[in-house]
Amino acid sequence: MRVRINLLQSHLVKRVVGRKALMVVILTVPLIFGSCSIFTPQPDSKTSKDPDQIYKSQRAKRPGLSAHESPDGNPPFWYRGRRMNPGTLSSEAESPEPLSTETPTPLPEKSFSFPEIFTDDLDQASLKKAILNQLQTMEFTDPSKTERMGDLMVTRGWLQETLTSFLNLIEENLPPEEFSQRLKKEFVIHRVGKGKHKQVLFTGYYAPTMEASRVKTKQYRYPIYKLPESSPHLKLVGNDTNYNIRGSSNPGAREWRNYTRRQIDGEGVLAGQGLEIAWLKNDVDRFFLHIQGSGQLMFRDGMTMGAHYAGVNNYKFGGLGKRMVADGVIELAQGSMQGIKKYFTEHPEDIEKYLFQNKRYIFFKLAESGSPRGSGGSELVGGRSFATDKKIYPAGGLAFVQLRKPVLDKNNKIVRWEKFSRFMIDQDTGNAIRGTGRADFYFGIGDRAGAKAGHFHERGDVFYIVKRMNPGDIQPIIAH
Repeated sequence: MRVRINLLQSHLVKRVVGRKALMVVILTVPLIFGSCSIFTPQPDSKTSKDPDQIYKSQRAKRPGLSAHESPDGNPPFWYRGRRMNPGTLSSEAESPEPLSTETPTPLPEKSFSFPEIFTDDLDQASLKKAILNQLQTMEFTDPSKTERMGDLMVTRGWLQETLTSFLNLIEENLPPEEFSQRLKKEFVIHRVGKGKHKQVLFTGYYAPTMEASRVKTKQYRYPIYKLPESSPHLKLVGNDTNYNIRGSSNPGAREWRNYTRRQIDGEGVLAGQGLEIAWLKNDVDRFFLHIQGSGQLMFRDGMTMGAHYAGVNNYKFGGLGKRMVADGVIELAQGSMQGIKKYFTEHPEDIEKYLFQNKRYIFFKLAESGSPRGSGGSELVGGRSFATDKKIYPAGGLAFVQLRKPVLDKNNKIVRWEKFSRFMIDQDTGNAIRGTGRADFYFGIGDRAGAKAGHFHERGDVFYIVKRMNPGDIQPIIAH
């Protein structure tokens, strides 16, 4: 494959080739946010400045995959380490694909389909809500900071411009054909994914709703804890600040991060220190609240509050469903959240045995809003928000997805699966959501959302959408 480079007025287009890779870089004069819109890192300074030589000489070494990434084909267990700590996520350098344009140019070795018509199966109000939630959060971010978007780099300011322009477009209420033409003309459609079919594997999560008490009783005896006040080096979700609390008189100020689930819930090492913020009826429900990372608590006084992620100990998540299948106590098909809960209902003597094998422990904070916030700081919207590896995809990215969804009856039983397409906002991350080919679909709050999330394990197509600087500016030129 041979590539020619066009020098556009005020734009320098450079192409950097890695192993089976093509990366597109756009450097431009300052725009609305005083930063460039889409670009990649500069080539090695030792490389020849001749474009053809740059193209031939750049050979990026592909690092090995993260040891934490689950290989493709794993069963849909609830062993994703929820919830969020972007700083611990690993990056993954996949073989990049060319930037898709208004008329995508297929590669000679493989080609991928692009939507002709962009249709959305949900109401427009939920989409607007998700966009406005994200824009509100992004007002407080540095617009010049760059974020990776698969094979591209974008500034936070250009993500804001993309969301604002897209919001204006959908408010015109155009017919689907005209809307799709405008979208392809005014925005870059960039397909992402992994593997031969360049797809993304989605699992699902939700915010459970459960009864709670503010005090311990015979019925409510399983506590959820807030972070110890003297916790050092705490990094909160959606905040770039590290909080260091020094000079504590508590000799165990640093020790709490090394406590395991067995020590905290089984031995009670944190009990009686005023850290309990609520008490639950069921130990299994508490465990799955930890898995999801947030939930909605209905207190006995009639008040409903959100229990949101506040921090985590030093341990990685332990796969519960995988171990139970390996032990032969459940079948592979029972590895969903519902199957695991059913087993523990029938075998309560095994609850501690399996729960304590997961050393990871989540701490919470109470909030008036029951809706959780993602790692990007924005309030999540059920069916519109999803989570990705934030080393690879940006918080605030606009995406179009094509997947299958479960359809439930009135008893929250799945009666069928059907295809759908939808615009969504990338707003969250997860401990086990790593690499270019993984994502987590947020279904919302409550049992119905949980019934969908618990069985969700679907591969689909994901297209990130980026506002063009000017129509036609971003056009990869490929000659064979």
